[in-house]
Amino acid sequence: MTRPRPGPAVTAPAALLAAPAALLTACLLSACGAGDSPSAGPPVTVTVTPTVTVTPSPTPSTPSTSAASSPAADVHSDVVGRSYDLGTIVDVTSSGGTPVIVLDRWTVTGTPDSEVAANGVPIRVHADAPYENLNTRTTFRVPVAPEATFTYHHCVSVDQPMQSRSVSLQQLAALDRSEGVILLRLDGRGRVTRADNDPAC
Repeated sequence: MTRPRPGPAVTAPAALLAAPAALLTACLLSACGAGDSPSAGPPVTVTVTPTVTVTPSPTPSTPSTSAASSPAADVHSDVVGRSYDLGTIVDVTSSGGTPVIVLDRWTVTGTPDSEVAANGVPIRVHADAPYENLNTRTTFRVPVAPEATFTYHHCVSVDQPMQSRSVSLQQLAALDRSEGVILLRLDGRGRVTRADNDPAC
């Protein structure tokens, strides 16, 4: 019996054996991924804190509103010390924006001027002539307070109530002599706070 002769040994080419080794080495060196490059160190976090500077706005100044600084308080009055005055309005002028009445003072028959200055006279309907002008040469400057009121009174008949309405200073000053006697109410600075005409019939 004849035995078959063994064939020649099959040997893998050296290049095929070397390729897996080279691939393994390259994988280890490159951490098996081109996208996973080694980091040079731990990540550094940078925090930026902005600096805010607040400039306070200036506080607006408050203008003084004291009575002493108002225009009417600075205008000279010739009747300081009186609570009332009586007469006709000769003219209305202005000083520093404040109206000023130029008054021709009248007297009340049988009544001293000091009584008129302290208490005034009643505003009423009458047919007599209780007032007279004894001095036409002397006049008095009387400033008008900002809150002053002016009232016109008219007599329809002695036996009927007088009619009254609010008017302007100019309207009161323009009254004719029969209704033009004016009673002035004054404040402590000698300023007019109220003016009423006498409703003579």
